[in-house]
Amino acid sequence: MDEIMDIPATESASPPQESVPNLKALREARRLSLPDIFETTRVGLIYLTAVENGEFNRLPPPVYARNFIRKYARTVGIDEEPIINRYEKYLESLKPTVKETEIRKPWPETGGRNRFLFASLAAVIIAGALVSALFLYDRAGKPVSPPPVVDSPSPAPVIPEPAPTAATPTSSAQATTAGSVTPSPGEATQPPAAAGERYRLVIEARERAWIRITEDRDPAYEALLKPGDKIERMASDYFQLDIGNAGGLNLTFQGKPLGSLGKPGQVIHMRLPEKVSDRKTP
Repeated sequence: MDEIMDIPATESASPPQESVPNLKALREARRLSLPDIFETTRVGLIYLTAVENGEFNRLPPPVYARNFIRKYARTVGIDEEPIINRYEKYLESLKPTVKETEIRKPWPETGGRNRFLFASLAAVIIAGALVSALFLYDRAGKPVSPPPVVDSPSPAPVIPEPAPTAATPTSSAQATTAGSVTPSPGEATQPPAAAGERYRLVIEARERAWIRITEDRDPAYEALLKPGDKIERMASDYFQLDIGNAGGLNLTFQGKPLGSLGKPGQVIHMRLPEKVSDRKTP
């Protein structure tokens, strides 16, 4: 008997899955901080953090986002293609699915359509002819009556107005000069409302830190602070803060220090004064 040898089938090698490196670990291995990359690329820390964490929904439009990704990768010294490919897949996921358009059925028969149009037109012509014939017959059977004579109205008699007597008292409203209006007690002008309280924020840098401040609805103010720098800002409604190094800043709001904001190198976002809905219950 012929011996049949079992030969294992060769498995087809699947293409390697594209992996995205840990960008934060690579950056820290090169002893680079996000403020260091900001000084080189001038890309905001908010966008650098979004690239590093893969939060592409926080990036600007693609024409700017791709440029930010390339600057980050080249500054850290890593390959930019895996990050760009991951971003392109994110953009593909945002495109809506294509739906098949409904195809209308054509008119069943051209001949039937023409017959329907001709029948409708003939019915309209016959109805118009009948209405015209009835109108002419009704006009021919009635005699023309003369228009009625209307007498011109006599003018109404003029009754003279009685002259005012000296004994008639003059009211305060009649004694008022024409064109002037005496205001009533309820129409007194109210004093203007008191101006609202303005908020005061003092920022002192213990370490090098990046900060962006939005006061009310004014344009954002962005700065890179060095140890010993101190700035003071005023706002009417609120402050919106984006801080790149939470452990390197001391904040004093309305004369009260806020204490520790976070760890060194931590990126935080905060609002002063905070909303009631954002306050954490104990």
